[in-house]
Amino acid sequence: MKKTILALLALVLTAGMTGLVASPAEAASAKRSTTKIGYTQVAVAPAVYELIGSAGITPAPTGGAKAGAFKGTLAAKFPITGYSLKGLRIKHSGGLNLSAGAATITVSDFNIDLARLRVSGNVNGTVGNVGRVDLFKVRLSDRRDLGAVKLTLTKTAADALNATFGVDAFAENATFGYATPKPLSRF
Repeated sequence: MKKTILALLALVLTAGMTGLVASPAEAASAKRSTTKIGYTQVAVAPAVYELIGSAGITPAPTGGAKAGAFKGTLAAKFPITGYSLKGLRIKHSGGLNLSAGAATITVSDFNIDLARLRVSGNVNGTVGNVGRVDLFKVRLSDRRDLGAVKLTLTKTAADALNATFGVDAFAENATFGYATPKPLSRF
């Protein structure tokens, strides 16, 4: 399974990114660039979107991300700002803020680490400034109509969501959403 997911995302990344640069010097600078070079779309799993709404939690994009209705749920687009073909990483800017009353949690600046099949991000909010942590595990998609891969919660992410909103609705390995990197696509 890991090889299949890795091959799928590596193909998307390689196919999209190789046309982006013409020389090794340009490739090296593109890896560190903060220029938007596409985006990754994340669609929240419909059941999670329902749960968030019924709990009074309001999602809002931050830092240049965009969000809107998508196939009966919410999808957010996060700008791709860099990549490393050697390190199999895709870096993003922007984030998502979840709030309910005074309780809030913001996750931002996502990195997709294809070698480890993890998505990390910076976390802060009511739980404090946690810093960069693994938020999701990357798995095979069971909903290709929503995304190329499935994102399941890590224990750290599930615990942070439960602690922030005073619920026990989020669990490790539960599906949170679906992601599709779209390098070179207009944001």
